[in-house]
Amino acid sequence: MNTPAPILLIVFNRPEHTQQVLEALTKNALAIESELHIFSDAPRGPRDEAAVGQVRAIIRQAQGFKKIHLHESEKNKGCSLSVLSAIEHVLSLSDRCIIVEDDILTSPLFLNYMNEALTFYENDAHIFSIGAYRTAFKMPLNYQEEVYLLSRSCAWGWGTWRRAWNKISVDPEEIKQDLNNPKIRKEFAKHGEDWLRTFKEDPEIWDLRVSYGIWKSNMFTVLPVQSLTHNIGRDGSGIHYNGEAMKTIQQYSFPTSLPRLIHIDGVNQEVQAAFRKFTHKSLWRNLAVEAAKSLGLYQFLLHQWERH
Repeated sequence: MNTPAPILLIVFNRPEHTQQVLEALTKNALAIESELHIFSDAPRGPRDEAAVGQVRAIIRQAQGFKKIHLHESEKNKGCSLSVLSAIEHVLSLSDRCIIVEDDILTSPLFLNYMNEALTFYENDAHIFSIGAYRTAFKMPLNYQEEVYLLSRSCAWGWGTWRRAWNKISVDPEEIKQDLNNPKIRKEFAKHGEDWLRTFKEDPEIWDLRVSYGIWKSNMFTVLPVQSLTHNIGRDGSGIHYNGEAMKTIQQYSFPTSLPRLIHIDGVNQEVQAAFRKFTHKSLWRNLAVEAAKSLGLYQFLLHQWERH
């Protein structure tokens, strides 16, 4: 294995989440060999000052890594610019990096998996990134591999290379122009209709822009069949994600062995179809969601659904 990739951690105004994420990362054997860059965005205004101050007190006391670099912004950049500029900065210093946000709990094997996969797929021009989270779609029963491909981003713990990052465009104006074209929108939707709903609500969100760049460049993300991360931000504390986007795997018992990496020659169409079905919302489902929200029952029903 090469020298471990630098880790990039994005934090803002969630001190309890930040503490848990740091503690989880330090349980990885490779943490002590890895450099950690922590990017802390500035408050949006007085309402954030106390929480941002608490977060910065936590990150200034962080330990358990080879070296820690603190990047404390003096002005508020917002979520998307914070993430994208942080990636640009770290990839100007290193040929690869691992990205974690302040609501992503990682398995003790997370860094091993990320570093092994970043090395294994380093020279595969079709692979844009390595993801660590597996969305809760129903995997085809006949799919026996331990990793699979999707032509989209994985925001919940991932890594990439400078060579891949430099191939995509995350220009929001270019994406808006493209996705206002019905033909392009229809093709993009084949990789998850959730992105079209995201585009309608917030066309400049960073992971939509990265996903679009991956798809347009005909590249893919490698993902594990068994998730190595878990999102703890489904409590309404996040800027963009509030737990309503889609059902997730409620899995705290992370795998005890690393996924078996494979040389991937093509995309499994059954996996693609299963994921596409998972992100599709039929008309009746949209109407049911709107009715539940209007009656104040949506959150209750969502939690009941996730339990089963």
